[in-house]
Amino acid sequence: MRPLIRLIVLVDTADAEWQTAIDQTLFPAIRASRAAAPHMQRQGGGVIIFIASIFGREAGGRMTYNAVKAAEISLAKSLAQQLAPRNIRVLSVSPGSILFPGGSWWKRQQENPAAIADFVARELPFGRFGTAQEVGDVVAFLASPRASWISGTSVVVDGCQSRMF
Repeated sequence: MRPLIRLIVLVDTADAEWQTAIDQTLFPAIRASRAAAPHMQRQGGGVIIFIASIFGREAGGRMTYNAVKAAEISLAKSLAQQLAPRNIRVLSVSPGSILFPGGSWWKRQQENPAAIADFVARELPFGRFGTAQEVGDVVAFLASPRASWISGTSVVVDGCQSRMF
């Protein structure tokens, strides 16, 4: 009888967790795109870049997070095709594990440095986390005219962390 009660609680919690993930990640990307696209069209074009995750491309982390990040990557591809005739490029950037003050990896590192050191040694081929600057440099390039033929794709910035092509 006890496992059934746990299953019911898990199912109830899952719906709320799914809704939160969608509300906090996917809908803001949709709303921001909807708001920006008309302005970009009036000015002759532009670039929309979503920050997704390698876990939108493969399993890892929370299931809800993976799913909404996969949806963001798919949204970027679909929007890119729809907005290309208006000279608007749409992309996603999929970072791996990035360390920055106040971020989730920073907090985990403060709480359990030994476990995080083990994670880095086991999962990050370069032996370190990526930085926000490294992700930002890729975003700046993608937003520039030098990337004018790049649209509808997800650029992985993960120091070889991901296992997918």
